[in-house]
Amino acid sequence: MKILILGASGTVGRALFNVLSNKYETYGTFNKNKPDSANEKHWLKYDIADKGSTDNILGTVKPDMIISSLTGNFENQLHAHERVVEYLKQHSGFCIFVSTANIFDGTPDGCHSEVDSPYPFSDYGKFKVECEDMIKSLGKNKYLIARLPKILAKHEIAKTTQHIKSGQPIYSNLYMNLNTDENVANAVLYCIESGKSGIAHLTSHDYMSVDEYFRLLLKQNNESIDYKSETLTVDKYCSIFNRKDVSALRVSDDNNFYLTLKSINTDISMKFVLSCHDAIMQTCL
Repeated sequence: MKILILGASGTVGRALFNVLSNKYETYGTFNKNKPDSANEKHWLKYDIADKGSTDNILGTVKPDMIISSLTGNFENQLHAHERVVEYLKQHSGFCIFVSTANIFDGTPDGCHSEVDSPYPFSDYGKFKVECEDMIKSLGKNKYLIARLPKILAKHEIAKTTQHIKSGQPIYSNLYMNLNTDENVANAVLYCIESGKSGIAHLTSHDYMSVDEYFRLLLKQNNESIDYKSETLTVDKYCSIFNRKDVSALRVSDDNNFYLTLKSINTDISMKFVLSCHDAIMQTCL
């Protein structure tokens, strides 16, 4: 099977390329800097802003499966996914789309499973739902939508420290799940090999506050940075997403905000679901 990963130079995309290229003929795209790789010929430069570049890539690789882990301009991504869907409808291929917990950011009142209807509040969440709907048009058993929580990777630990040093707000009552890039990649491999389709939440079985996350990460990296956490309010939450209509939110009764996922895919959970603590420990090793 021939696999094409769009956005393979990003955090999740690169992990997917590393894992899948061990078993399949795997190609990955990059925009600016070509990753160092033993499979150098399997890396293709891709400018998503060039409307014809998606068709060129697809025509060159002729993939049986396309994995989208794209980032960047929403309009350009939508056009790219339109071309991907059209290609797969013509060639009977399969699509894996990397999505996000933010499709539920309009309902930060608890964990959401694969059967819950999306309710986005942010532009990002709305964009991801639009992409998901586009992928779903391929029809049953032709796609897998992998929704992810916050993803940890070794090369991004420095960004976390910089976030604290820059004085950006850290909230004590905003909760999230975690996972690692490598664990996600192995879960996707399992889904491919076991013929999974539909929607899968590749998330930790528990969640932690943003404040607890930063404190534990700093501790594991022997960093000592003093900071004060804040309490997130509805008004602050709306300002983060540049929204004024508070009535559109479905908030919890305990004054906490949960951008969290849970999974009802028991076989995936048994093999690949880890704790937030373990995700941090694995990243810091």
